[in-house]
Amino acid sequence: MFKLLNATYFDNELERPVITILTDNKGGAYGWISVNKVWSSKDEAWFREINLCAEYLNRPPELVITTLMHECCHLWNIQRGVQDCSRRGQYHNAHFRDVAEARGLIVRQHHTHGWCITEPGPEFIDLVQKNCRAGCFKLERMKTYRDGTPKVTKPGEGGREVTTSRKKQSYRKYTCPGCGLIARTTRDAVLKCGDCDQTMTLDT
Repeated sequence: MFKLLNATYFDNELERPVITILTDNKGGAYGWISVNKVWSSKDEAWFREINLCAEYLNRPPELVITTLMHECCHLWNIQRGVQDCSRRGQYHNAHFRDVAEARGLIVRQHHTHGWCITEPGPEFIDLVQKNCRAGCFKLERMKTYRDGTPKVTKPGEGGREVTTSRKKQSYRKYTCPGCGLIARTTRDAVLKCGDCDQTMTLDT
């Protein structure tokens, strides 16, 4: 599909990326591209990375390929030295919007992330359906926190999901009776002040 998109929309001028499927570490984004070339081959060639997040693969093909196309538009701008994002890559400006709209995507504006919401237009859907069989994406990775605890999410704005399952940690506050030093823990503990050498008391 990358080769097809490159030929159809970019006159085969996109450089070859390494396409990966990795776990989401961007807070609900469907994919990303590395600005720098971070992959190397044995012949010392270097490549940028386009990633499709493992947690969002089990979607209709036209939506998964829209994510690929979104990142291809970034790649097009990167190759030409056009800055299409700011705020550490979070805010998509009009340079991104214009490239994406010219290549079959519908682009909507997010109130904090700019022109980042991309959807497939009719011609783009038709291209994908003719070249990508239905149901080809059947697996996705469970959404978890870094400690492996499962997430429960609901759809959010701009391709980001809202977590509904995270419980706030309850903290215990301890105070040194000598100097007033305060310490907090997430569980019951016996703490001793390093300055006063006194056992700290649990505030109730």
